[in-house]
Amino acid sequence: MSTHQVRAERGDRYWVVSIDGQPMTQAKRQNDIEPMARDWLAAVHDRDPQSFDLAVEVVMPSAAREHLDRAKTLRETADRARSEAARETAAAALALHEAGLTVREIGPLLEVSHQRAQQLVAAAR
Repeated sequence: MSTHQVRAERGDRYWVVSIDGQPMTQAKRQNDIEPMARDWLAAVHDRDPQSFDLAVEVVMPSAAREHLDRAKTLRETADRARSEAARETAAAALALHEAGLTVREIGPLLEVSHQRAQQLVAAAR
């Protein structure tokens, strides 16, 4: 099975679809990009449209790409902060437990159920 590089960029009214570096067809909607490329390849090579492997790249405007890259960075930072907050909460639960508090007392202090307080104490050990 042959693999073809498909790249689509938004024009004024249509997606311009390049196949292996050459503009070859167009698509009205984004979800039409792959079928249009397959149909073009099938017509040119006289083969079934599904007989091709396609590597499809949809080009976004640079402003959108910058926002998406920033959003990804912020999500990764938030994920790390959540993990660190969970570790610190578990450490607090353990410290309270070691200070003699029961999990029923710890729960309200941490704004969690006593069952969750028990899990946090166990996780911190």
